[in-house]
Parts: sequence; C-alpha cells; structure tokens
Amino acid sequence: MNQLIKNYLNELGFDTIRTLEDITKLIRAHERAFAFSSLKVLLKEDISLELESIYENIVAKKRGGYCFEHNKLMYEVLKALGFDVQFFLARVINNTTADVPQTHRFTLLNFKGERYLIDVGIGFRSPNVPVKFGSFDDESTYSHLGISYKIITNEDGTYNLALLEKGEWFKATKFDLNPCVEADFELGHFYSHKNPCAVFVNNLVISRIDKECIYSLRNADYIKIDENEFVKIPIDSVEKLTEVLTKDFNTKFSSQEILFFYNTYVKK
Repeated sequence: MNQLIKNYLNELGFDTIRTLEDITKLIRAHERAFAFSSLKVLLKEDISLELESIYENIVAKKRGGYCFEHNKLMYEVLKALGFDVQFFLARVINNTTADVPQTHRFTLLNFKGERYLIDVGIGFRSPNVPVKFGSFDDESTYSHLGISYKIITNEDGTYNLALLEKGEWFKATKFDLNPCVEADFELGHFYSHKNPCAVFVNNLVISRIDKECIYSLRNADYIKIDENEFVKIPIDSVEKLTEVLTKDFNTKFSSQEILFFYNTYVKK
C-alpha cells in the first residue's frame, strides 16, 4: 500500500499532501493525467475494484476508469496520508427527476471543522476542487473554466451536487450521507459494467479535464470545451480516433481495440 501511494504521488509530481490547497492541486493533477472512461467496459474486461488493479489500469497502463475506480483511488490515497475521509453512494440524475439507482461513488473530506465533497469520477462534469458544504444554498465554490459548484440541501435531508452551466444550476448527483460499505460499491459496479441496460455497457464515454479545456467523447460526438467556446470535432477515421485517444485523452489502447471502438461506436 505505502509503495503504491508513493508511486501514485510520484507519477503526479507530489512528495506529500498536507493542506486543502495541496488536495486541490492533487485533484487537478489527477484529472489532467487520467481519463474517465467506459472503454474497458466495452471490451468486456473483468474490472476489479482491488486497489492494486485500479492503480495498474488507471495509472500504470493509462486505460482510464470510472467512478468506482477513480474515487476509490483518491479516497485510499487521502486516507493513507492521514486525512479524515468517508465514502458514500450517489445517484447520477443529470438535472432530471429520473428514478435511477445508486451507481456513483464519491468521497467526503472532513478538514478543520468543515466538510467537502471530492469527486474525480463524474466525467466531464467532475469538479477539480473540494466542494464545500455551505450553510446556505447560494454558497458556491469556483472550480475551473468559469464553472462553480455547490451542495444543495433538500427538504427531505438529501443533497445535490450542482454546477453552474449557462447561468443555470445543473444538478448532477443526488445523495444522502447514510453509511455504506465496500460491498455496496461492488453491487453498483456490477450493475454499471454488466447490466445490459447500463449506460457504460452501451456507450463509448471518455473525458479528461485539462488546465485550459475539457475533452469529452460520447460515441461519435466529440467536443472540446474551454471558457469561451464549445467546439465539435469530427472523428471520420480510425487514425483520427487513435490520435484523439492517445493525445487528447492520454490513454493507451491497441490498434485492434481502437478499430473495434471506431467500427462499433464512432463510425456513422
């Protein structure tokens, strides 16, 4: 465990993490380096939630991962460094009232008497700062590219993680703070990568949050978002997809795997 944590920090250029500012820098470095991705799911790989396997896939092999992988890695790193962290489940509602299962993992950080939500596994909408639980619903946390986040407290005791999109608050997730155990994550993970109706089983989804832009690909729809514009970029060949996955998303997949992705999910 200690060597794994050390290797992870070395990969991102850190010696140690002590302050909230350090954690923010770690989150940003993590999201720049490692893609959020459903690609292993589409290849029908056996995806283990053992920490060593998560590290191997995301950090060493650069094959990306989704919330159960990214947020477990971040949780275990912060816990090993001595921070007071807890794990919880959420529903990804994407600004709807849809009745969806709890298939999302996130981390809660208790630091100097305040609570913060940390989520490096919600794709292109991931905050790259710890989001403070405020006393008022109008208290927000600036993240990146003009985007702010806040925790909304609902009358029923649940919460929403919301972000400002086009001047409106977009509720990304809904959650409570009821205790859960690792087995709950295994159940949500099984649904997310095995159920024939699950989003990640049926769609190519990959994103990465860089310093000055967000890269996001869902099947054939590739967009690049910065603070001032939203650009759609066509992917009209296997060569273009290879370039995008390698350079923009910093991932490593074989030519045969990329050909499969292109023919099955990207080619129109």
